[in-house]
Amino acid sequence: MSLAGYWGSNIIFDIIMAYIPILLIILLTSLFDKFYDGVWVLFLLFPPAIVPYTYVWSFIFKSDINAQIFTLFIHFVAGGLLVIVVFCLQYIPQTMDVGDALRWVCCVFPTFCVTHGILFSSSGKLIVDSRAVSSVETKDNKIIVIPRKIPPGIWEWYNLKGDAMILVLHFVFTMILLTLIELEVYSLFDWCPKLGWRSSGDVRGVPKQIMYDDVLNEERRVSA
Repeated sequence: MSLAGYWGSNIIFDIIMAYIPILLIILLTSLFDKFYDGVWVLFLLFPPAIVPYTYVWSFIFKSDINAQIFTLFIHFVAGGLLVIVVFCLQYIPQTMDVGDALRWVCCVFPTFCVTHGILFSSSGKLIVDSRAVSSVETKDNKIIVIPRKIPPGIWEWYNLKGDAMILVLHFVFTMILLTLIELEVYSLFDWCPKLGWRSSGDVRGVPKQIMYDDVLNEERRVSA
């Protein structure tokens, strides 16, 4: 089948399937009164961002098992651990600069954007209040200047608006990258094959099909 038909059907199906648990999560958060402001937008933007993102990552693996294990691990780290580390760094005066920088660096993972939005919507007031003053004094009488204030609004660019826009960019960028891989643009550059990129139409390394005598005889009979 055509590459457009192959990828189109897979992307549409996988996104629809991803929306089943997403809509269930939104429903449950509403029923149990845990419906944090703005988070539902990130939930709805997550499937279109994560599906092509996962497709692109899969191209660097030869084994589907290795790809699955890596995907589960990297999103557990990005969505479960990094977001907590970044939140703590942004809260502690001595590490606020590092936390503010990592907040954007970690957005290379769509999962981080979603969980960061959840954490900020539920507990962001802690960070906002910690930046209310211009400086703090430590126990050893050192003055630490607060680097910047965090806007309290949920839909400020630094908060959920930034996460939402980056999820949209993930979809656009990975779709373009997926297209370039399938068009085998990587073959124009010597360094690309070393990364292991390959299109889904690449048949290199596939074992030669064995034709048994009865199959060959039948093919000769039909062609005659």
